[in-house]
Amino acid sequence: MDAIDDLSDALETTRNVLTPVSLGFWLKLAVVVFFVSSLGLGGPMLPGGDVGAILEEPTADEQGGEELEALEEDAPVDEILLALAILLVIGVVLWLIYAFIAGIMEFVFIETLRSSELNLRRYFGANLGNGVRLFLFRIGVLLAMGVLALGPALLLEVTGTGLEAASGGTFGIYLLYGIAVYLGYSIVQRFTSEFVAPIMLLEDRGVFSAWGRLWPTVTSNWTEYLVYLILVWVLSFAISLGVWFLISFGILALMIPFVIGFVLLVFLGEIGFVLMIPLGVLAFVSVLLFVALVWTPITTYFQYYALLVLGDTNDELDLIPDQRAAVRSGNGPQPPRDGTAGRGDTRRVDGAWGRDSSEGDEGSLWDDTDDSDPWGEPDDGDGTDDTNDRPSWDDAGVDDDRDRTGDEDESTDRDDDTRGW
Repeated sequence: MDAIDDLSDALETTRNVLTPVSLGFWLKLAVVVFFVSSLGLGGPMLPGGDVGAILEEPTADEQGGEELEALEEDAPVDEILLALAILLVIGVVLWLIYAFIAGIMEFVFIETLRSSELNLRRYFGANLGNGVRLFLFRIGVLLAMGVLALGPALLLEVTGTGLEAASGGTFGIYLLYGIAVYLGYSIVQRFTSEFVAPIMLLEDRGVFSAWGRLWPTVTSNWTEYLVYLILVWVLSFAISLGVWFLISFGILALMIPFVIGFVLLVFLGEIGFVLMIPLGVLAFVSVLLFVALVWTPITTYFQYYALLVLGDTNDELDLIPDQRAAVRSGNGPQPPRDGTAGRGDTRRVDGAWGRDSSEGDEGSLWDDTDDSDPWGEPDDGDGTDDTNDRPSWDDAGVDDDRDRTGDEDESTDRDDDTRGW
């Protein structure tokens, strides 16, 4: 099954593109990963919370009503609410900016993995239109999920029932419904990022057109994509637990010099407190960069895994044919998907016709071991060797460097007005 075989192929492809380690390439790729990856914080996690406590304590507001009234009299509630509203607006604006940049960085990331080189400015400018389309699509999907998730609760409020008066069974059903909606949202977002965005880049399509291009492939290979989803979720969960455990110790070690710096600045008085602001910003950026660097190979691996699955289920949607061929040839011939050959053959096979290069190039099928020609005319004494004029398999016009990828030339200057959605 391709979804299982591609796990090891994705690991080899990731190692090939990230090694030998180049500090500049890794730093730039980490910046891209910061926007395209959730850094292990996302995924189809189930909502938490103690449902029993919510159902067993409906009178919590009544018990704390008097304390709340006393707090309202002593504290400036209006000022606090205004400050919270301002912080909320700032947070939403920052998130929208981040999501907009992330939409463009998706294509920068895919283009980088496709070409094995990173030109941040050129890739960013060339995919600005694609990024806007992806950003708007994600916002639309998020709003649709919000309507589907909150719709039943709003309906109960309108009818006068309300969640407070709902029975435990009704609340449990609503909770399961919310989990199902979130899982659907997670699948749509993952497929859009991992499969639809590459199709948009490959065939110069809009989001809906790329989804229409992907859908027949998914339906005709639904077992592959189901196994892909299960493996990705399981691996993401397991890797997140282990990686964040290591990241925690890394952050503690990274913070040691900054903590020492803060302590020293305290003794400088007012100027020290002023200098704490840029030092704190530097510490925050350093932590983000460190976490992004750790997640760079992980995010690269999962994206390569998705691209390999996409290309294996539909040859026309293969964005990385060169990387695929390189990793599957390795030190041996590329094994066919029907399983008729294994990876154990250590001979190097060149070309589409499978000529064994281990036999050497000194002689060919038509070369004679004797310098004389028993079938030709006697030597005319001109000193030339007639045996070199005979054709051989090496001169039969076989091109050992055939390219299975076809024409991959694409223009980076896209006409965004002609694609539509």
